[in-house]
Amino acid sequence: MTNMLLPMMIFRLCVNESLIGRENYLYNYYEHQEGLEELRKSVQKLLFEQAIYSKPDQLVMTTGTQQALFILSQIDFPSKGQEILVEQPTYHRMNQLLLAQNIPYQTIERRVDGIDLKELEKHFKSGNIKFFYTIPRFHYPLGHSYSEEEKRAILDLAAKYQIYIVEDDYLGDLDPKMGQTFHYLDQNDLVIYIKSFSTSIFPALRITALILPNVMKDAFVSYKNILDYDNNLIMQKALSLYIDSQLFEKNRVARLALQEKSQDFIHKLLKSYPLSLPNYPLHDGLLLDLRNYPKIASLKHSSLNLDFFESSYIETCPYQFAKVPLENLETTLNYLKTESGTEIGNSLEFDFVVPPPHS
Repeated sequence: MTNMLLPMMIFRLCVNESLIGRENYLYNYYEHQEGLEELRKSVQKLLFEQAIYSKPDQLVMTTGTQQALFILSQIDFPSKGQEILVEQPTYHRMNQLLLAQNIPYQTIERRVDGIDLKELEKHFKSGNIKFFYTIPRFHYPLGHSYSEEEKRAILDLAAKYQIYIVEDDYLGDLDPKMGQTFHYLDQNDLVIYIKSFSTSIFPALRITALILPNVMKDAFVSYKNILDYDNNLIMQKALSLYIDSQLFEKNRVARLALQEKSQDFIHKLLKSYPLSLPNYPLHDGLLLDLRNYPKIASLKHSSLNLDFFESSYIETCPYQFAKVPLENLETTLNYLKTESGTEIGNSLEFDFVVPPPHS
């Protein structure tokens, strides 16, 4: 049985358990449109153990991250701004949402070493920003994580200009250091925290948790009620059992161990196939910095199966980076070594994690 299938098979046991002598919740749900009460309590406890503090009544469960982002894009914010600020590159479905709904937006470059705080302040200062959507921890697709110093600086700017931050922490479970989130550091109730469970367990599990400021919760739940009266109750109950029985934590620890093995494998290959290109070890592959690479066209048309993140850019992809999947890493490294004809290594190491694309 593969590592991908095991969590799903275990979760199926929780689905079965949720239907044995526990059927009452299927008929008494109407007053809990923000999510099954048992699940909200389970998630609140889970987040508490990760230093993400909230009360159960601050939590809202949605049918996936896409629904959460859609609702946030539609409801009014206290700041009255109309434009959504997004990093580039970013989660491809956020780009698709902005374009499909013709939502006004601004963009700011997210680099492998962070963000330009002066440029960020210019965007905030414009007075037009509704919220700033960011993936601060293990950014998709670049893998970079903001330092605590950067997070505090961004929060200071948000407080100065009263800008809300939508923190998509879809890979928080893969952080072995349990770094502090924007939500933890926030002192002004300006952070909307998003946690997806589909990435942690299996993609078809469309359940996402949000921690919302009190001033926005009623508007959010009212709009959600228009889209769907409730999420899948059986899946919510099963997820609650999965968390409470410590199966979620066991799966998280197993994924961390797998991640460590992948890192060791990548480092061994890099020693055997040194690169002249700057490169960043990732969870399931290697990020290549192509900004000074003269043969990008040949890479694009090769059979190497590289991901250039075209959909992660809302406008034209600059083809500055490419991800090499883990299973194709040795072939690609050998190709690049032959192309460059050099043995000079230039591997840079950060706290990077890039798993399968944000679903």
